[in-house]
Amino acid sequence: MRGKKMEPISFAPPEVFVPTPLHIVVLQAVSEKQGCHIGHVVQQLLPEHGESGVRSAVRVLLSKGCLDGGKSTAGIMLRLTSKGRI
Repeated sequence: MRGKKMEPISFAPPEVFVPTPLHIVVLQAVSEKQGCHIGHVVQQLLPEHGESGVRSAVRVLLSKGCLDGGKSTAGIMLRLTSKGRI
């Protein structure tokens, strides 16, 4: 480790993820049909929410670990994780 500087340790508390109402609606839609595709969630929520907003919410929930995106031959299947339970 010669020549490399170590990063300082951060003692700041971790940021808490606060879901928006759209995040909650997406989680509810996935919980009603486990193993659904992103397109299914978008179609289910289209009248009230825009497609880009729903897809963005799904991406955030995947990155926060609330949803799991398993691959299948037809695309990515969404499943709730223990963090995503409502």
